[in-house]
Amino acid sequence: MTIDWFFKLKEYDSLLKMGLKTQSSITEEEARLTKLQEHKSLRLTQINELQHQYSEFSRIYHEKEKDLNMNESQAKNLQEMGGDENKIKVFLQKAGVLENELMELIESQENIQTEIKDHKTFLSGLEKTMAEISSEVSANIGQQTSELAQYKMRMELLFEELPENFRNAIKRVLAKNLAHGPFTKNENGSCYFCRFKISKLDESEIDVQRILKHCPQCSRIFIPYS
Repeated sequence: MTIDWFFKLKEYDSLLKMGLKTQSSITEEEARLTKLQEHKSLRLTQINELQHQYSEFSRIYHEKEKDLNMNESQAKNLQEMGGDENKIKVFLQKAGVLENELMELIESQENIQTEIKDHKTFLSGLEKTMAEISSEVSANIGQQTSELAQYKMRMELLFEELPENFRNAIKRVLAKNLAHGPFTKNENGSCYFCRFKISKLDESEIDVQRILKHCPQCSRIFIPYS
């Protein structure tokens, strides 16, 4: 088998690795925006929850305020009528408890408003950051996508230039979706990736005779050193 085929195979392997690296970079770029979008969604959810809590506190406040007014009114009416002092005292005690609870609700609502304001301030800054990064990410992805297309085009040309047995071998190994790609090399008598020990005859056929061979364990295709 001609050495030119293995040179093409080695170039194919190199392009495949560069393509995987470029695709990984594209994924990382997309993840930058995704992460910011997740932060935005989280803040918006927190704001919605706080607003719901604020509304619930307002409902409770109005109910307790009516209850407070009722107890104060009852105490006042009894006082004007010269009613039972113990009953008047009970109404006034209830009114005092309700007044304290109303003050606590007001404080809680103020805290909620402060939290909402902080979240909105954060979102305002986040929107600016996202606008800046979006432009940068778009440019990076555009360049990397163009590079990836060039790699794929060159790989397709190389693939068609290889003999049928090489093409079939590549197809079979690619179908396995192996980590680190479909190619390996002989390193000290072992497969570089899975460390399967190969025979001296295999070493000679791979690196000297340049015979197309697979690793018996991981199925990757050996590329000769030279």
